[in-house]
Amino acid sequence: MNKIFFPKLSWFLLLLIPLTFFGFYHTYFSKLLSPMNSLYHIHAFVMVLWVLMAIVQPFLIKQKKTKLHRLIGKSSYYIMPVVFITTYLVIRHTYDTQISIKTTEATNETSALTNDQILTEAASYIVVGFIYFIWLVTFYLLAILNRKKMLFHATYMFAAILTILGPTVERLIYHVVTYFGAKYNFLAQNGVMLFIVLLLLSLTIYQKRKGNSVKPAIISMLIYIAGILAIFFLPNTHIWRLFIELIL
Repeated sequence: MNKIFFPKLSWFLLLLIPLTFFGFYHTYFSKLLSPMNSLYHIHAFVMVLWVLMAIVQPFLIKQKKTKLHRLIGKSSYYIMPVVFITTYLVIRHTYDTQISIKTTEATNETSALTNDQILTEAASYIVVGFIYFIWLVTFYLLAILNRKKMLFHATYMFAAILTILGPTVERLIYHVVTYFGAKYNFLAQNGVMLFIVLLLLSLTIYQKRKGNSVKPAIISMLIYIAGILAIFFLPNTHIWRLFIELIL
């Protein structure tokens, strides 16, 4: 594994456990005893399974437990579709909720937004979550399609695992920044995505030095960069609003 990834990377993946818990503590874990849409419980359950799989798989490869690694990998064929479906439904629910809130505000005259502006702002609100969703689906499918090529499979799966950092660490940063009354500036908003790109760039350099193909690492980095550009330039555009209305 050290020929493909940084040494001790498997151990660093264990950080996903506390990051996931604290990242979603305010929005989910602290409200477990409160009435909640069952969709969120299903989504949380399969996402936890996905995180655990992401952590366990590198350790199994390192310990040469190939059969168990493949068995867990095949189980993802059943788990990941549920992850994709529930993620899509959560995003759609968030989108519908935003429309409902903004429509109510306009009806009560606490907002001067027109119907078109409401739809545009609702579409803009979910852009980050939707791009992370696209990243996850894309990298997972690339990993499965390249499952017989270890370097490609492992690199694309690693890129898929990195999508977990967005929903978790970004929430943590937001809560920490707002708690201390600091300004939620550009770096706080986009630090995780920039970190992912730099990490993939470092991985490209590392794999090149090890004499490996850098193609999957470069492709992963370019896909992330394309998504980041979409996050910067698509919100509040008519094209993005039409796309969301078509998809959701």
